[in-house]
Amino acid sequence: MSQISRLSGNWRSTGFFRGVLCGLPVLGLLAVMVTSAGGARAQTLLDLSFGGIERELAVLDPGGRYLTRPLMRRVPKLSVKGTYYFSSGVLFQKNDGAGFREKDYRLLQAENLVEAEFNYLISPGLEITSINQFLYDAAYDIESSRGMFGDHVDSAFELYDDFDRIARELYISYRTPKLDVVIGKQQVAWGKMDGRFIDVINPIDGRESVQLESSDYERRRLPLWMANATYYFGGTSLNVLWIPDFRKNLNPTYGTPWFSPLIPPTDQMARINEPLLSGRTNLSGDNILTLHEPDWTDIEDHQFAARLDSSIGKLTWGAVYFYAWERDASQEVVGRFLVGGDPRLTIQPRHERLHHFGVTSDYAWVIPSVPGLGDLPTVFRMEALYTTGVQFTDFNRLADARAGALNNGLSQRNTLRAAVALEFALPNNTTAILQPSFYLTTNWDHGLGGGFGGAFADKWALAPVLFVERPIRATRDRLKFSATITPYISWPDRGFQGVKTKFITSYELSQYISTKVTYTAYSGGDKVDLYGQYGDWDNIGIELLYEF
Repeated sequence: MSQISRLSGNWRSTGFFRGVLCGLPVLGLLAVMVTSAGGARAQTLLDLSFGGIERELAVLDPGGRYLTRPLMRRVPKLSVKGTYYFSSGVLFQKNDGAGFREKDYRLLQAENLVEAEFNYLISPGLEITSINQFLYDAAYDIESSRGMFGDHVDSAFELYDDFDRIARELYISYRTPKLDVVIGKQQVAWGKMDGRFIDVINPIDGRESVQLESSDYERRRLPLWMANATYYFGGTSLNVLWIPDFRKNLNPTYGTPWFSPLIPPTDQMARINEPLLSGRTNLSGDNILTLHEPDWTDIEDHQFAARLDSSIGKLTWGAVYFYAWERDASQEVVGRFLVGGDPRLTIQPRHERLHHFGVTSDYAWVIPSVPGLGDLPTVFRMEALYTTGVQFTDFNRLADARAGALNNGLSQRNTLRAAVALEFALPNNTTAILQPSFYLTTNWDHGLGGGFGGAFADKWALAPVLFVERPIRATRDRLKFSATITPYISWPDRGFQGVKTKFITSYELSQYISTKVTYTAYSGGDKVDLYGQYGDWDNIGIELLYEF
């Protein structure tokens, strides 16, 4: 069926069959479970009790039995790991009038991700690694929705169909007690905290917007081609990165479930506006020129980073610097023209240089004799990133440019984002984390739009994150419950911008298979606030992970 019929919201003829395909891996697991009861066990009735199913699942590993282990036996120096990950999200309500969005759908995602990792040991310390991912989000085919057309804007929202996305990581590594060298396409995780405070080396696949959390970072970072070297001396290490590669962030766009309801025009208008969807114009009818990204063949366009870490007893600390490109292009005004007497602007999207300066620290100790708790193991953690040269869209300057006082429509500011966390190991294997997070834009004024590292639509913001996780001892800690509460408070304009609440129930069915049910709610704040705008996006998600 044509793309025109896709954008009109009609059901695609292939949608049903591709939707069925997303369920085949689960059906395959069930089929193997049944057939595994063959042989001697086929002479008896299949035990369908909970205990019987658990016993079957404990040994259910068709991927390892038929794929990875036979392959490793044939190639002794090869190690293979496979993963199947299913992630779904379903809204509790439809709402066709959610801001500018035509939210006539319930299914947020039905992602099927297959990952194949190969490690070949060339010689002691020298290894080559290839990690490949195949993703298909069936939501765009299952939903008969006029509001979901993001796969037409960028096919990566539905399907990984090019080398860059499928070949996720590909690198060669050389490791000794004193030196690690990794060359190739890879991801580098510098930060540990929810919020990516110093975790800035790789761009991010941010399709899930405010739903994205630290547990998602590993599979949502976008790997880059780089040379990565770490030298160890005593209790100190120096990590240096040379990054010729560049990739921009993948952000929600028109026709995707998490595109902000605050951004005009309506989906009904956007869906039929091809220049808008392709980025050649905006709502005001301005002319947007082709984006020129940094050139990997020009060393002046390369990115460079360094990190120094040291440990003294229970204290570890580190300092980082990253000479980087902004991953989201700024919109620079370069001209003005008239259409029927109405002013229009010519805009050149550019990625600007940024300087990131960061610090991090960890300290572990035990608080003795806490009433009701006894000795309390505690970890203090801190991360902060100060960034210079951040370009913000300045709506006051844009208005001046449109009126004839031509300027670039931007204002440059510095930003700070920082967090401290206290992690407590409570009785019964319960974990509690309190993480106040802070965001600041220097010299902020009311005309500024968004920019890297700053608060949402305000000068500064505080987001005190509270996380609690409790395993159930009767299940040998296989069943776990957790809750995360994240309020967002800013000043001087917005105040309380809402709260995100997440409850998770997870269960390890076996050493190979685990599942998770997640309920996420957005409440409080106004319709123009960070979390308030998503007040109609409460959802429940089911995840299944199979590792073999």
